[in-house]
Amino acid sequence: MNKGPLEDRIAIRELIEEFAAAVMRIDAERWSKTWAIDGAWKLPSLPEDVVGRDQIKAMFADKLDYVDHMSMIAFPAELTVEGDRASGKAYCRELIFANDGGQRVLIGCFHDDYVKQDGQWLFQRREYEILGVPHLS
Repeated sequence: MNKGPLEDRIAIRELIEEFAAAVMRIDAERWSKTWAIDGAWKLPSLPEDVVGRDQIKAMFADKLDYVDHMSMIAFPAELTVEGDRASGKAYCRELIFANDGGQRVLIGCFHDDYVKQDGQWLFQRREYEILGVPHLS
């Protein structure tokens, strides 16, 4: 269920779409602009949050170093907007094609906190949960 002003929920949807588009381009600069300066990113493979836009950008480049190209489809769910803060989930499917020729599929869910700064919605914290890793045949 979604709650809050439609205009804000649409802007958050566009933020999620921008994130996915930048991932597909493996464009760390574009991708990093979706984060608050003091944002935090948590992946299952990391023991703790990576904090700060510059550190998040560097980790993104490191984590995707093995990727030749990829596809990400993501959509938001359960958005709740309260003023300049919001929370929600975004479900996604990633098709990853590695530099060595390997392929991987991930089904996941982002648990998100958003913040609106200077009229723009950004990720304040984003934690990725892997829901499944289907086997390719």
